[in-house]
Amino acid sequence: MRKPCKKSTTPITYIQLVVMLVYVVAILISNIISSRQTLFFGMFELTGAIIIYPITYILSDVISEVFGYKWSRRTCYLAFGANIVLALIGYLICSLPSPEWWGDAAAFSTVLKAVPRITIASLISFVVGDWINDVIFSKMKGDKDHKGYGFRAILSSFFGVLFDSLIFIPLAFIGTMPISVLLNMIVLQVIVKICYEIIILPINTVVMKKISKTHQKQLQEFNL
Repeated sequence: MRKPCKKSTTPITYIQLVVMLVYVVAILISNIISSRQTLFFGMFELTGAIIIYPITYILSDVISEVFGYKWSRRTCYLAFGANIVLALIGYLICSLPSPEWWGDAAAFSTVLKAVPRITIASLISFVVGDWINDVIFSKMKGDKDHKGYGFRAILSSFFGVLFDSLIFIPLAFIGTMPISVLLNMIVLQVIVKICYEIIILPINTVVMKKISKTHQKQLQEFNL
């Protein structure tokens, strides 16, 4: 005789799905543009991902704060899998022959056909950095409510971003540019990403509380 299925005590709410989706999309976009080197203010060399990648750490903190450590890790693994699919499909499409009249094949391949080295570096640094961010954040949070969220978010993101940059930039670019440039990129990436998060922290906090309130309201609709 089959045992009745137990009712889930932690249903996924609509707002949770939206936040997780935004996180995965942000990761996919940042990895597509990560190989593009940019020059800010005519002197600072940074990867193109600097524009959107800090948002992923903010979202990771929000997910940990509102939905818990386990859901933050699951979201990270979803993004990891999506990146692998993107890389494989990109490689497959760019390996197929194109019509002679289409002159943008090389340019398209440069953007979409990720160099295996950069793909591997990106995936490793992403998983390690996000894991460090989640562990520090969850350990600091414990059973607390949202009090101290800003401090937890900044401190955990600092260490996550630090290890992310220490892994990604050397693995992806060592041998292609001077060591001094690599070191500058690592330092600048950490500074810019953390400053980004500090500046946007007031908005981040308001959004987090709004998401938490909406999540609780939607949970009540499940009669929990």
